[in-house]
Amino acid sequence: MLKTFKLGGVHPAENKLSKDSPIEVLPVPNRVVVPVGQHLGAPAKALVTKGDMVKVGQLIAKGEGFISANIHSPVSGKVFKLDNVMDASGYRRQAIIIDVVGDEWEDGIDRSADIKKDIVLDQKSIINMLNEKGIVGLGGATFPSYVKLMVPDGKKAEVLIINSVEC
Repeated sequence: MLKTFKLGGVHPAENKLSKDSPIEVLPVPNRVVVPVGQHLGAPAKALVTKGDMVKVGQLIAKGEGFISANIHSPVSGKVFKLDNVMDASGYRRQAIIIDVVGDEWEDGIDRSADIKKDIVLDQKSIINMLNEKGIVGLGGATFPSYVKLMVPDGKKAEVLIINSVEC
């Protein structure tokens, strides 16, 4: 049951439609559409063109703005085309369309089942890695995570809070 309030707004019941559904592993589609604007800032600049072969994890669009993020291929295959497609907001925006071929992965991606626990990185290395990998928040604005960790000169972060619960 939806609730409305005097000042406006619609507030759905505090649950999700899929709350009683099991997790499913879906098959990889034959073609994927990868928007280059998956973050709050300016759209990333496509680094691939029609006909290029890509691997899973390959950088396919470079975030060049302050609050932009890099985009990596979620599949291996051949770039079918770059085109403007309708996104979830109803606007036409640039995307990279890839025909899936094989299951080739970018070198250096650890696909093992073991979690590495002995990694030690300094602040700059963490920020650089988050930027390079295109990690963004999933709270709706998809704000690039590296920007959140950039503490101004003369300041110091005392605590890092990581919310790993659904937004």
